[in-house]
Amino acid sequence: MIAPPPGARAAAASFHVLARADRVLWVPVALLAALGVLMAYSASLGEPPHPAMTSEAVRHGILGAVGAVAMLVAARIDYRILRRVSALAYLGAAAVLVAVVVVGESEYGARRWLAIGGSTVQPAEAAKLALVLALASYTASRPPRAAALAVSALLLALLAAPVLAQPDTGTTVVFIGTWAGVAIAWGVAWRTLGVLFSVAGAAVPLAYALLVPDYQRERLAVFLDPTRDPLGSGFSLRQVEAALASGGVTGEGLFRGVESHLASVNARSSDFVFALVGEELGMVGGLVVLVLFGLIAWRGFEAARHAPDSFGRMLAAGLTSLIVLQAFVNVAVNVRLFPATGLPLPFVSSGGSSLLVMFVAVGLLQSIHSQRLPGQGMQAARDRAG
Repeated sequence: MIAPPPGARAAAASFHVLARADRVLWVPVALLAALGVLMAYSASLGEPPHPAMTSEAVRHGILGAVGAVAMLVAARIDYRILRRVSALAYLGAAAVLVAVVVVGESEYGARRWLAIGGSTVQPAEAAKLALVLALASYTASRPPRAAALAVSALLLALLAAPVLAQPDTGTTVVFIGTWAGVAIAWGVAWRTLGVLFSVAGAAVPLAYALLVPDYQRERLAVFLDPTRDPLGSGFSLRQVEAALASGGVTGEGLFRGVESHLASVNARSSDFVFALVGEELGMVGGLVVLVLFGLIAWRGFEAARHAPDSFGRMLAAGLTSLIVLQAFVNVAVNVRLFPATGLPLPFVSSGGSSLLVMFVAVGLLQSIHSQRLPGQGMQAARDRAG
């Protein structure tokens, strides 16, 4: 019998893995990515007549296509091999984050980008994946005792410190939330987490006095006092409020960005894209976006629950926490439940680094799902992992 060529075997293996992927998870990711292209187009429109396409929408679409390919590649690989390179990825991320603080590009009062070949990348985005990998690898092989919990917190702190120094408070919040998601999956008691966060909360006033720069203090002041400096530092958030209010229940209509309250807000296609969705598609559109992220959360935590080993469980919990928490913070900023942070809305906001990382995260979730234990839950996975 003639053996099939290697290329055919690889294609068959890829088809088998993708056939076992979570089809429900593909749906919200695809819809959110498509919405991102529409919002990039709408946000870049000028006065009528409107062009059939804009360079911003084309760029977002190309980045989305690259991200989709990366997602499929990540879904194809066996996630367990990543455990071998988790330490190297973590150390590399730490080194690059330090480099950003020293020689990075500065914009809007923060030094968060590295210039590479005429374009800029934001290493903190890739560091999110590196942190999840390191935490999953470390926690998978030991029980959540005090010493191990302290080491996991140290892994968090060593990446969070250079990010906070950029400064990037939003990404730091996501780091902390992702660590908490892994800790919960690890089995850390809620009471223990409550004590840790209480201690951390007690240190907030000192951190505010010593570490928070003036422009972030002004953001916090505007958050606490919505009437503060309406034509200066408070202008963007007031425009966001007006945009959401004018959208009402069903919105003012797709591609009405030229008449938008956000027309003079620079970040309407990134930080404040949810407000653009709310203005054009209304409360209904905003709720649909929240439901789509809810689907991602459900399927991601289901992948963790049915993972075949502890590493897969921790990795899925961390990746899902990363995506969902970042979406939550972005939406919270847009509806004035949280101070402005500069975090993009996953799959929807413009920004190549974040878009690529989120697609890869979903691909890894699919890889974990494809190796699932049918009909078995988290406890069975723990027992099997030994």
